[in-house]
Amino acid sequence: MDMQKPLSILGPVDTAFYYVDSRETPMNIGALTIFEGKIDFDRFVKLIDSRIHEIPLYMQKVIQAPLSLGQPTWVFDPDFAIEKHVFNFHLDAPGTEEDLRLLASDLISAMLDRSKPLWEVYHIDGLMGNRTALLMKIHHCMVDGISAVELFTLLMDLTPEVKPAGKKPAYDPPSLPSAPELVVEAFRQDIPTKRGLLEKLGHEVSYFGSVFADKEKRRHALVGIANLINDNLRPIKKLVVNGTNTGKMQIAWNEFSLDEVKAIRATIKNASVNDVMLTILGGAVHAYARRHGMTPGQNFVRMLVPVNMREKDETGKFGNRISVLPMDVPFQIDPLVRLQAVTDYTQVMKLSSLSHGLDMILTLPSLAPSPTQPLIWQIAPAAFALLAHTWATNVAAAPIPLYMMGHKLLHAYGYFPLNPGNGMASVIMSYDGRITLTLVTDQGIIPDALELSRYVHEAYVALRKAAKVPEIKPVVAEIAPVEIAAPTEAKTVVSVTVNETSEKSEAVIITETVYAFGTAEAPVNGTSAHVAGQTLVIEETVITADCDPVTDTLTPVTPAADAAEPVVQLDVETSLAEAVTPEASASAEPEVEEAPAAPEEKPKLFSEGWALKLMEAINNNPAYYKASTRWEAGKLAFVMEANARFGFVKPAAVLLDLHKGICREAHAVPLETALEQASFVIETDYNHWMNILAGKSQPLMMLMTGQLKLKKGSMAKLMPFTQSAQELVHSAQRV
Repeated sequence: MDMQKPLSILGPVDTAFYYVDSRETPMNIGALTIFEGKIDFDRFVKLIDSRIHEIPLYMQKVIQAPLSLGQPTWVFDPDFAIEKHVFNFHLDAPGTEEDLRLLASDLISAMLDRSKPLWEVYHIDGLMGNRTALLMKIHHCMVDGISAVELFTLLMDLTPEVKPAGKKPAYDPPSLPSAPELVVEAFRQDIPTKRGLLEKLGHEVSYFGSVFADKEKRRHALVGIANLINDNLRPIKKLVVNGTNTGKMQIAWNEFSLDEVKAIRATIKNASVNDVMLTILGGAVHAYARRHGMTPGQNFVRMLVPVNMREKDETGKFGNRISVLPMDVPFQIDPLVRLQAVTDYTQVMKLSSLSHGLDMILTLPSLAPSPTQPLIWQIAPAAFALLAHTWATNVAAAPIPLYMMGHKLLHAYGYFPLNPGNGMASVIMSYDGRITLTLVTDQGIIPDALELSRYVHEAYVALRKAAKVPEIKPVVAEIAPVEIAAPTEAKTVVSVTVNETSEKSEAVIITETVYAFGTAEAPVNGTSAHVAGQTLVIEETVITADCDPVTDTLTPVTPAADAAEPVVQLDVETSLAEAVTPEASASAEPEVEEAPAAPEEKPKLFSEGWALKLMEAINNNPAYYKASTRWEAGKLAFVMEANARFGFVKPAAVLLDLHKGICREAHAVPLETALEQASFVIETDYNHWMNILAGKSQPLMMLMTGQLKLKKGSMAKLMPFTQSAQELVHSAQRV
């Protein structure tokens, strides 16, 4: 972690979020999560402390030159301490979900302290049903809706097994720059920063040039522009969900079956899950407006939907890359008519390329002199209030259960800040077979968030019935707990693996203490044990030895630590069933000293040699075998995108023939062969593959966020094999 690199300024959108933050509309984004069981607070703090260095931004705070002479800038906080960011709250008995909702509402209403990194996590115990809640609160200038998942996923695991804490690097940040140094640095960075923004704008202009050069794209763009102009000839009329913000926030949530929502979507051609949820939200706003006073002549609610504009090569550049698209949801009484209208409208706006134009508009204020930007961004939110009634965003979490410190995540409810003048915002989030619609409201505009939440439920039921979709119980993946039985037998066995060459053979002798159980497999928490059949191996010693091809005797390459210990001598053909203990093999060949072998050169990534080494690592990984004995889904291919800078002038692929825990074949193949023969094809670029192989990124979360692309195959069929995928990565890390 480089703490000495040049200061990093906030990007255009991040700067806007930083300046519009106020007591009336705090720019907090995050999630309220509920876990099974009691999560120990002290251990939870240590978990965050051991992993937070993996996202250095969470140890940085924002500073700025006097009189706003320079842009807000990220610097490492010299006083960073985890205790300043993680807090414990206790709900008084009986600790109901309503108590949790009210506490969460108060917590998200407060602005974050700008004297430290802009995030906090609240550990909330005392919840009924032996559950623990965690509320994550992050300033929107740090993250967008996708990046906000980073801290969340950093703490999560794919299995109930508790991973050991990694080594925490030393934290030694430089001193904060003085006010004169900040002014000098601001002027030094101003020209290159604005040059970068102009290049970004030039890229957007070039993009529009390509759009208008293409007949079909031009048609879509002109239709979208016509819609935008037609809808905004006059400012929209305010609804009862608009008004003057007070800063007193409320949160409320609804949870539905994702399978039901997908079934509703299927009734309308081209409809998306998000279209269904926007339709439900529109119905709820309509019902609330009818109850509290409809605005004459206003027959729709306009929502601004954030769009992620970040491109592959922009990681770390410009901070947040968010644009928005306005979506009109009509107030038709018939729910299916409303869904059809939403689908048609979103199709037009998505194809229009207008998100690029709005991205350009959001970038322009950053070209103004730094001292003028606070004023610009304090005025700008009023424009959004004239443009739309509310905001609605969506975030995809994992479709399978996640765990923290062995505790299963039961529910996740995202939340989003309010724009001045808007009394509500909503977050749509899917997780583990469910989809939630969380409302954030200002109590001064919408006195009771639960009332609006009830209308959300009623709108959902009305749409489900109109679509003739029956109630579907969510299919939730479960890992059954296993009781650990006492071992019925313990013995030491020795196994031998031989790698033959033309001159000699090299053998690996594995001495294992094996505990046999009379019942099912029994995982042991806190150990590095692996399970094979109904035996549990909890100790193992690995010795590399040379094998004489004539006499079939083994000579260890590395002398035993204790000279009195006997050297193992086995016949190469000895099977596991016939293996003897070291005590039974008292005689040994004398050791032969040899010059140390030169280190083996690693094969090039995604080459034939790398593919063969990967196959070997997979077949020598008992954890992969255990997790994959049910895999009969066919071949899997990993694809490296072309990038001449890293030696890949064209895409490279490795095809793995996987079957019931075994890799039967592995070869480097052309992309066309991978797409033809593999049942599943997973693709990403060089940087993302390196992050995966270095253990810095979780493949599942990368699939969820689109960093890993499933070019072929069904995500639903992959989900039951997440542990298999994790062990494939572990195998690749050993190559």
